[in-house]
Amino acid sequence: MSAGPTCVGVLGATGQQGGSVLRALVEQGTSVVAITRNPESEKAKALAGMAGVEVRKADLDDQASLEAAFTGCDGAFVVANFWEGMDVTKEMNQYENCAKALKAVGGMKHIVMTTLEETATHPKMEDAKVITTHPSGEMKVPHFDGKNRSHKFFEGLPVTFLYTSCFLENFGSFFTMYKQADETYQFTLPLGDGPIAWTILSDVGKMTVGILRRPELIGQTLGSASLHCSGAELAAHLSTATGKTIKYQAVPWKAFAEFGFPGADELAQMFKFFTDTQEEFLGIRDLKRCEELGGPLGDPVATFQSVALQFA
Repeated sequence: MSAGPTCVGVLGATGQQGGSVLRALVEQGTSVVAITRNPESEKAKALAGMAGVEVRKADLDDQASLEAAFTGCDGAFVVANFWEGMDVTKEMNQYENCAKALKAVGGMKHIVMTTLEETATHPKMEDAKVITTHPSGEMKVPHFDGKNRSHKFFEGLPVTFLYTSCFLENFGSFFTMYKQADETYQFTLPLGDGPIAWTILSDVGKMTVGILRRPELIGQTLGSASLHCSGAELAAHLSTATGKTIKYQAVPWKAFAEFGFPGADELAQMFKFFTDTQEEFLGIRDLKRCEELGGPLGDPVATFQSVALQFA
């Protein structure tokens, strides 16, 4: 196993994925350039106080600022945030800016980009609606398709693409548990009856470090997951973590798409992709392989206990 890059530029360092990668790198003794739009934020100031971390300002919409931020780095972690504005064209432009900056800086040993599958052309998605008509083609789950179609920008760079999966920590943001008349709580998602892949954010960090230390993985596409579990199993983990009785209510994906909140149709078709491509989706997120990359996988109960879960 190679020692990997000696200094890694981490995009989104004050965010969820970038933050997990930064912490894992620091634990391994790797120097980090924490790249953020706002170095004056409290989160950025906290990072600046960590040994081995230098905070630099850059904006994904500004290639020149990215070049300055990555200067002196020989590794990079690349992520953008579709959900900030839900503009897939902007997200793809940001990935292109990042790739151009990394090529201009040069000297990269290894880059990891977290990403997702192409959905629009998958045969299991024929009955899903087109959500976005984009110059690159129709999109059925734009926050998947835009990332996947951005891979082309990184051609010629030493990159490994890491497919993520739904984060357990999303129960502190996207997913809410509602109190029922019998004093139990319920969450409603179109997960079907079988397992899907879930990821604990700290495992993304550890897997990224493991990838960066393996140059033989350059050019490969891998998957990340911490557990494969059904909605009912997820409810059991939540119940254990909280001491409350929490139940899973299944709903068809088309019904979920009509719930009306921003992005409901996008999330509905995302879950359809999870469930309808289950064997393929879980296969690339093989748990044994994930553990080989990042070490012991996180505990879902402990994760739920560390998150400010949403109850209503």
